[in-house]
Amino acid sequence: MCEHHGPTSESDRAGRPGRRALVRGAGGMVLAGGVLAVGAEGAAAATSQNGWPAGSSSSVPLTRLTVGAATFPAGVRSGQVATVLGYVVRRYDREVERLVSGWCWGHAYRPIRGASTLSNHSSGTAIDCNAPRHPLGKAGTFSAAQRSRIHAILADCDGVVRWGGDYSGRKDEMHFEIDVRPGDARLAALVKRIGGGGGGSTPPATTWSTVRQGSTGFRVTAVQHLLRHRGARLTADGIFGAGTKAAVVAFQRGKGLAADGVVGARTWAALVVTVQQGSRGQAVVAAQKALTARGHRLAADGIFGAGTRSAALAYQRSASLTADGVVGQRTWARLTL
Repeated sequence: MCEHHGPTSESDRAGRPGRRALVRGAGGMVLAGGVLAVGAEGAAAATSQNGWPAGSSSSVPLTRLTVGAATFPAGVRSGQVATVLGYVVRRYDREVERLVSGWCWGHAYRPIRGASTLSNHSSGTAIDCNAPRHPLGKAGTFSAAQRSRIHAILADCDGVVRWGGDYSGRKDEMHFEIDVRPGDARLAALVKRIGGGGGGSTPPATTWSTVRQGSTGFRVTAVQHLLRHRGARLTADGIFGAGTKAAVVAFQRGKGLAADGVVGARTWAALVVTVQQGSRGQAVVAAQKALTARGHRLAADGIFGAGTRSAALAYQRSASLTADGVVGQRTWARLTL
């Protein structure tokens, strides 16, 4: 699989202190010609570089990951890991570059290239994005603007995710991995913040974006119109400045939420308004502008008529949502992700 494009390295971190190396079990594990030969007991004992239990696709709980045009072969580790990596890759597809079918990779049981330590792919805790475009060992495959967007995504992951482009040694710019051990409180906190619930065995149905002071764009515009619908007095200019933060804080206090001025999963869920044919007002304007940003041309007139319903239906079908023409929580979440 991934060896076709060389996307399998966590770079020079194989000897990084605190990382558990390959464990040899009674079943045995040898490297012969670069191929892992693993007995059942050896597979059970093995962990990947980041400390997660590793094994074949029959021993690691995996879930399908499909974003845009790309499906990640074999998937990624179910539960909290799938929630976080799904969040990262959806933002990558939207904010950095479009994913290409056949160019992305997920779980694969093998060592890091040039080392004996198991790759984080072996535990389903790593993904490679557009591998041929960002080959192992090559730096500078992204523009400065793209790197900035990648770092913004990582910043929103609170240290839970690491990018191979930030390795101090050999670069691996296609590669993103979970950088905390199982049970780390930061992982559960991030899942909760981005809307993943308590970390069950399947990824959440609803994941929200995060916008805060300094953010710009149509998501901010949607927040501003939704706040206006709730009675706030502010200009919907797509710039999250001090005035928008103050309005968010006031809304959060009114809803009994943590008043940090950051629009994350809980604030989005409380802020959005279900709109459908016949609805009017600022919440409809927010939906119309979000749909326009997703490629559906609409007049942002605040009237949810047949044209807006048609656009909502088309978007829902493209996003694999229930196509009912109603912009409710799930449609809002996908529109603003």
